Amino acid sequence: MIGRAAQLATLSRAAAQPPSIIVITGEAGIGKTRLVQELLRTPALKNLPHLIGQCSEMAETPVLGPVIAALNRLPASALREVPALAGALRLLLPDLADSLPPALPVFSYPQAETYRLHGAIYALLRSIDPAVLVLEDVHWADASTREFLRVLTTRLPADLTVVLTDRDDTPNAARHRGAASWLSGAQVHEVRLSPLTAAETGELAAQLMGADHPSQHFAEHLHRRTAGIPFAIEEVIRLITDDDGSTPDADDTIILPAPVRRVLLERLALLPEQARDVVAAAAVVARPVTVDLLTDITGLSEPDTRRAVTMALEHGVLYPAAAGTLDFRHSLARQAAYEAICEFERRPLHLRAAKAVLAHISPPPLAQIAHHYQQAGRTKAYLRYTEAAGDRDATQGDTSTATRHYLTALSDHPSAAARIRLGVKLGSAALSAMPDGATLPALRRVIRQDDPPRAVRGELRLYLGTLMRNQAGLGLAGMDEIARAADDLTDTAPELAARAMSAIAFPSVQGWPLTQHLGWLERAETLIPRITDPVQRTAIAVNRATVLMFTGDPEAWSAAAALPRTPASAAEEVQLARARVNLAHATTALGYPAAARDHLAKADEFLERNDIPYLQGLAETAHILLAWTTSHWEGLAKRAQRAVHLYSEIRDLAAESFLVRGLLTLHQRGDTATARQDLTNAAHSSQLDTGIVLPASSAALARIHLAAGRPDHANAATTLTLDHIRRTGGWIWATDLAPTAVEALIRTGQRPEAQRLVEDFAHGIEGRHAPAAAAALLTCRAHLAEADRSPDAATPLFTRAAHAWAEAGRPLETAHALQDAARCSLPTDRQRGQELSDEALETYRRIGAKWDLDNFRRKLRRQGLTRVSKRGPVGYGDGLSPREHQIALLAAQGHYNRAIAEHLHVSPRTVEHHVANALRKLGISSRTQLAAALNPRP
Repeated sequence: MIGRAAQLATLSRAAAQPPSIIVITGEAGIGKTRLVQELLRTPALKNLPHLIGQCSEMAETPVLGPVIAALNRLPASALREVPALAGALRLLLPDLADSLPPALPVFSYPQAETYRLHGAIYALLRSIDPAVLVLEDVHWADASTREFLRVLTTRLPADLTVVLTDRDDTPNAARHRGAASWLSGAQVHEVRLSPLTAAETGELAAQLMGADHPSQHFAEHLHRRTAGIPFAIEEVIRLITDDDGSTPDADDTIILPAPVRRVLLERLALLPEQARDVVAAAAVVARPVTVDLLTDITGLSEPDTRRAVTMALEHGVLYPAAAGTLDFRHSLARQAAYEAICEFERRPLHLRAAKAVLAHISPPPLAQIAHHYQQAGRTKAYLRYTEAAGDRDATQGDTSTATRHYLTALSDHPSAAARIRLGVKLGSAALSAMPDGATLPALRRVIRQDDPPRAVRGELRLYLGTLMRNQAGLGLAGMDEIARAADDLTDTAPELAARAMSAIAFPSVQGWPLTQHLGWLERAETLIPRITDPVQRTAIAVNRATVLMFTGDPEAWSAAAALPRTPASAAEEVQLARARVNLAHATTALGYPAAARDHLAKADEFLERNDIPYLQGLAETAHILLAWTTSHWEGLAKRAQRAVHLYSEIRDLAAESFLVRGLLTLHQRGDTATARQDLTNAAHSSQLDTGIVLPASSAALARIHLAAGRPDHANAATTLTLDHIRRTGGWIWATDLAPTAVEALIRTGQRPEAQRLVEDFAHGIEGRHAPAAAAALLTCRAHLAEADRSPDAATPLFTRAAHAWAEAGRPLETAHALQDAARCSLPTDRQRGQELSDEALETYRRIGAKWDLDNFRRKLRRQGLTRVSKRGPVGYGDGLSPREHQIALLAAQGHYNRAIAEHLHVSPRTVEHHVANALRKLGISSRTQLAAALNPRP
């Protein structure tokens, strides 16, 4: 471990404190594997199971192949309580089969199967004793393995240490930016190994030769020739050391090769011609090879091939590898051997290699065969096998790798017809792949230059528009492209046309007028009789229920109830899970938190069994938004912070995460500067905003300005979003914004404009099922009454608004309304104002709204009210208080006292007291009569 003591000590400390992620980077031959071996011998790791997997540059492995290979080294004794989901690994881990749950049926939908494997592996890693997972050469990891590692490291099992080695001198290293940059969610301990110094080179050489310290001249000479790369030093020392272990006497008489290329050339020169042919064939194949494979490529007889292999082994050019194969000791050696082949000899070697690999390896490594045909100058075969490799990857669910293959074939193919075919495959695969910047330009070129038939052009436009909207953040432009696709597809491909129409039916604050979106939904529904695919019909039904719910349409509830209860296939189950997550977002915004929780519970049940990253992210932001809205803030800041980091590349998920983090920063901590930054980032990140991010962020920014006495700034903060709402007609989305916007207009002397805004809002939500919007409208009217200096009208309106907000499950807005009611009451009825103030203050304290609590206390002090009343909550006579109404409503929905107490963060005794008061005031004798007495909205 010459020159590596400090790095080993650093990594040893990290390994001793799991969970930890260790990344060792450096160029090829720098000693990464050697450092890993030494790290595994440290006290923290030496007695743990070592789960070691190897990623390969050219070899085509099954999805998650390196991870599966590592898990195959897991001893059964390390297993604890293994969850049922791990049964998906039973066929992949034969040595553990007896210790795993029963095998699960294979999904017919490859992407779903891949996602389930992700979840099963994670579940298995969580259920084992402390272990260390080592994956070498992650710069060659396939897309599925990279995605698994990225997700794994965001929620690392508590007893797991992950060790990765990563090269930074590969052709694609610049694009990958190194493993430490794409891993997320956890503290990454990265060590980059640098070449040895001249002194360290001499010390290593002395150890390898078993001699005393060499001369400074020898060390400097060796360092200059090897660039201080340990592998190159080792190879050079082996070459110059005599058989008896002694070294030449005169340092300056030794001709030392500088790079490994020179080392390998020296060894090749000692081999007979047939052995050199075998080495050249192995260099061309670029993967572990068998004698039979080498025999086919070289054209030698089997006995001659075996003799040649023996010579290559004896001279240290080839080395034994796994499962009876041969390989170079390092990829640098393979590269040196390949570069030693004359240019005119490479083409025929690649051609023979393509045919031999196809004949001897099953399943055939299609991408490698394509590479051989490309190097052999056989363009047609190269393109055919590249496309076939993409097809196989897409079938297996590895859509990111499939996308790269299709892009390669598309860019090189001379045939317009083939480019059109490849464009369709590329677009389909890219929808569920990691974003690739080359995909959109490639699809545009096919549409514009290759003149595809109308139906195919429509399909290509559908893929292009969807990618523009979902991945590239080009919302309106993407929808315009999808609209053109729908027109192209209506007559020729009704299923795709309906898919396009239902996709752009989703309304957005930044989208088209709401009537235009609903028009596309109606057009999609007219095509349903022409659609035979049940999954497609379900997808359209899901979109219809979602759109209606986001707009507060009364028909949304029956549309949601009409969705299939029992999915007929895995693909349909994915659609129904998507529906649950979408409906959770919508019902949260409308003011139906109980319905939102129910939808999320059903979605979570599916997602626990299936690892679908985007849908899991959407569900997580739905949970975060629901927790924020209902003031369940404990631990929410960390959850929002994690979401910001995890979903940074998915703009709309990032926007919702920024929003909640900013709102918590404002209301919990009172840090207005940081909150403003997050709220601004939320607004800038949002693309397909269905009335959640822009209104809430604008309202929060306006509240900050109002609290600071800047009403003009508050008014400006609301203007753009209000313009969007007026343009789209989506007044249901003004729920969070309207009360603050009205207050800002009033405080800037624009009473008539405030009146018009309230009238527009009232007209826009008329007939909608949206308790939160109804509460917001009451708040707006109360502000108008206050502006008209009519406290007798304003106070009851604010009190009614508090009741309505409580019914909608929004404690923060309830407290705001109580505070406003108190403000109106204090000048004329000090006792009443005191009681309302006390209840508002108590609500702020209970939910942890520090900023609001402090602001209200300052206002009370300015009004001469300096103490907090001890008289308890406000008395409402025979009417229910907002808290009594909220608890009675939950009880009417069938919740027990303990569940209500946990939900509201109060004691069960408090709940019992409020329920008893509600029964008495309503004149009923049992909880079963509450629903009829309260007459809650549907």
